Amino acid sequence: MLLCMTIMIAYTTCNGPSSMFTGLDGRFMRRDVATTAVNMTYSYPTYDILMVLGDSNTQFANDPAKNGFVAQLAEFYQRQMDVLNRGFRGYNTSSAREIIGSVLPKTSVAQDSTTTDDISPLFKFAKKLKLTTRADEITKALWPYQKQNYPGISNILQLIIILFGTNDSRVEWSEAYNPIDQYAEDLQYFITLLQDPDSEHYSPDARIMIITPPVVGDRKVQELAKSRNTEPEWYNNRTQTYAAKAIEVAQAANVAYVDLHTGMEDVVAEYRKNISSTDVLDGYDNYLIDGIHLNVNGSAILFGLIHDTIAKNWPEMIPLKS
Repeated sequence: MLLCMTIMIAYTTCNGPSSMFTGLDGRFMRRDVATTAVNMTYSYPTYDILMVLGDSNTQFANDPAKNGFVAQLAEFYQRQMDVLNRGFRGYNTSSAREIIGSVLPKTSVAQDSTTTDDISPLFKFAKKLKLTTRADEITKALWPYQKQNYPGISNILQLIIILFGTNDSRVEWSEAYNPIDQYAEDLQYFITLLQDPDSEHYSPDARIMIITPPVVGDRKVQELAKSRNTEPEWYNNRTQTYAAKAIEVAQAANVAYVDLHTGMEDVVAEYRKNISSTDVLDGYDNYLIDGIHLNVNGSAILFGLIHDTIAKNWPEMIPLKS
């Protein structure tokens, strides 16, 4: 997989009477400078891919100021994998299903290594050691990527993390509500797209991890709904049901999963042991910004659970930092 970019280049020649017009960059230019657009396409080598697919809790997770779990993954896997954030605010699994064809990589015939990999210093190093001359074999010879690496080796999807359920579990009158059986079917559909050899998104090397939706802070959600003169759309007991369904789907498909909902309930329970029954805070405030989205502490819990799940299921994917 190569990252392709098309760049519009403007070049100029003197021609005609002088007047002003707006150029490609939005600045005023002289009319006597004729601007011609030239399409130039460049292919950029990438590392292997770790993709995170989800809703707003994924979209917002690139923010290092919030200790976003995707930002933490990007730091954790620097020079090992490119971490792609494919979070879509407001989406449930069914709306994500409508665009999934534009999100997942498409299966393509492996290219001969001489077409893309000669630019990689690691490829040249492998050839010097006479490991092999094919990119797929180099990948096997040098995997696991536990030490810092160079781009341009195999560029395949190594791990996809899927986090949905917060919007799906909204109350029935919400536009984002998705019936729980449909939620389960959609999750299975994503898995099938990656595992079915007949799928155009077949990714036999891709490890799959399903994450349950996080807890909902009912008190905070109710406060915000009241301030907006509306009714709450989220309830923790509803989200808990969807979390259980996500685990059920993962177990049936024999893929890894993270029980984020239970993990957060456990830490909230510990917190509640040390507070008064009259305390205005309910414990969820420590881990959620608005009763729905993860804050710094919530993101730390999720990253820790992801790390532990990777270590348990795929220990070769834990990098050795140099």
